[in-house]
Amino acid sequence: MKPLRFGAVVLLLLGSMAASLPEDTGAAVASAPPGSPVRPDRVVSLGDSVPTGAECDCSPFPVLVAADLAAPGQRVGVDQLAEDGATSEDVAATVEDNLDDLSPTDVVLLEAGANDLADLADDGQQLPTPAEVDSAAARAVATVSATVDRILPTGARVVVLDYWAVGLDGEVAATRYTPAERAVQDELTDSFDDQLRAAVDAKGGRVGFVGLRPVFHGSTGGEDPTPLLADDGDHPNAQGQRAIADAVLAELASEHATRSPNIR
Repeated sequence: MKPLRFGAVVLLLLGSMAASLPEDTGAAVASAPPGSPVRPDRVVSLGDSVPTGAECDCSPFPVLVAADLAAPGQRVGVDQLAEDGATSEDVAATVEDNLDDLSPTDVVLLEAGANDLADLADDGQQLPTPAEVDSAAARAVATVSATVDRILPTGARVVVLDYWAVGLDGEVAATRYTPAERAVQDELTDSFDDQLRAAVDAKGGRVGFVGLRPVFHGSTGGEDPTPLLADDGDHPNAQGQRAIADAVLAELASEHATRSPNIR
């Protein structure tokens, strides 16, 4: 998402391992009950500037998820492999560089694709046709789906996230976009989200999915997401990051109810 995502559900979060791996930020907390089903050793964050927490100055949702999954006395690490401005191809390359480090005791959170799409409706360019929108979304989804397929043999639990908007949203979008540009942004988001959900569903329950439209726009799709967004209208603020984390935690709990977890 612009400015940083344009400059960029596992979370899909580049460079060499030595250059890109930050210091582990996970910490044990006492909020999770001892019998909680999901007990990872590590949360791996993959993607763009949403999981990095750009424009927020707050803990991004992968860090919040790790803290809430920790049992009393347990430390859940966080490997933040997301990068501002990353595309789905960038994330695929990151996964290849780090594939040997993934294990069944990891939860991988993957969110990528917005930076593949949002420039299609930007700044005076000829707006894409519906067929071009669907084709662009399909290419991004295919890359994300193939990346998930690379991760699954490691045994890691994967959760893929979509987007509430692939570009600006809320009050900022209302002032920056023309009605035609806003309509195309909505079409891009809908096409990407729908195709991504279908791709995850096709994997037969092996991958979790978090849809963020209801999180930011409410169950009817009509709520203003501005209270959950940073001042740039593009990235989540602290409240938005918390809302995403809660949705991921709910999905992980739901997964446990329907299949045996890889994680103790």
